[in-house]
Amino acid sequence: MTRDIRAEDDLPDSAAALDFYKKYDPKEIIGRGVSSVVRRCLNKHTGVAYAVKIIDITPERLNTQQLEEIQTSTVKEIDILKKVSGHPNVIALIDCYQSNTFIFLIFDLMKRGELFDYLTEKVTLSEKESRNIMRALLEVVDFLHKKNIVHRDLKPENILLDDEMNIKLSDFGFSCQLEPGEHLRELCGTPGYLAPELLQCSMDNFHIGYGMEVDIWACGVIMYTLLAGSPPFWHRKQMVMLRMIMEGQYSFTSAEWEDTSDCVKDLIARMLVVEPKLRCTAGQALAHPFFQQYFVEEVRHFSPYRKFKVIMLTVLASVRMYYHYRRVKPLTPDIVLRDPYAIRPLRKLIDATAFRIYGHWVKKGVQQNRAALFENTPRAVLAALTAQSEGLDDLF
Repeated sequence: MTRDIRAEDDLPDSAAALDFYKKYDPKEIIGRGVSSVVRRCLNKHTGVAYAVKIIDITPERLNTQQLEEIQTSTVKEIDILKKVSGHPNVIALIDCYQSNTFIFLIFDLMKRGELFDYLTEKVTLSEKESRNIMRALLEVVDFLHKKNIVHRDLKPENILLDDEMNIKLSDFGFSCQLEPGEHLRELCGTPGYLAPELLQCSMDNFHIGYGMEVDIWACGVIMYTLLAGSPPFWHRKQMVMLRMIMEGQYSFTSAEWEDTSDCVKDLIARMLVVEPKLRCTAGQALAHPFFQQYFVEEVRHFSPYRKFKVIMLTVLASVRMYYHYRRVKPLTPDIVLRDPYAIRPLRKLIDATAFRIYGHWVKKGVQQNRAALFENTPRAVLAALTAQSEGLDDLF
């Protein structure tokens, strides 16, 4: 396997590359980036599996500016990873090597893959699952912000899951540590997760810039997406979508929000605030009632009055439940045929089936488009998905 990879990626051209291949045995590809490939690899001495990110810095394939940008961002990423090392929800950098043509970064292997893939499989997550994921994510963001580090590329693809469904934040390529009072102006990140002030400063030369608040906006987009299965901001025309982001135009009107508590919507609304100064911080978000756990004290000794009260309340509740379900209309074939998407179990079944058929979510309306989640997929993969969809359409 190692021999095949070397033929594909070129032979090692320095002592650093020889050291990498001497210690690690690269295996199959488990991910791709714009200028990098992620492979599973085995430590030859211990047999432990890791993930290696192989960054291409071949001079023949890149111009001087691209080469400089990749090397600079990689150095910054390594520096940031060292500063945040040890946090339980940050991916651990195990080792790194650099040759004349490749940079090898070895990380812990996250066998459950990306949160994005998990969401694709599950369609939408429950409030309980979303609470666990968002609490861990906001704790990481709070940890970073206390060190004046801004991530700038928070999205489900950069949140990895281990065997026990614990998250690990990864891809710190756009991260940087700010000086006190410093603001950034560089346009970077992923469309759909960009904060309004980041877009505004790219259009206005006199804009003050942006700070760590952009991460909180991205957290709001992620939380909305986990619960609804679709992004809050989307339009087929990109300029319209950008205007929606800058004006904070989103809604909780789709069918997925019918069974969601107002507490969840309130937290999302506090994160998706257009004015960064009014946006909640990570610490304030963690203090929101959505993350608070309530404990009911156990009553060990019942008085006769308390026992009678409990019995009466139980009887009243049972009667109300009985009359409520008597009034519920039975699920008939006519109802299913008329509006199957209004029935929650069928809605999830339809969404899951649509993904398995087309390879991506299909558009169901202007305000709800799961295909928008896949707009940042590498072009080669998108082309393959498009060809697959067209082939299936021809069959029908």
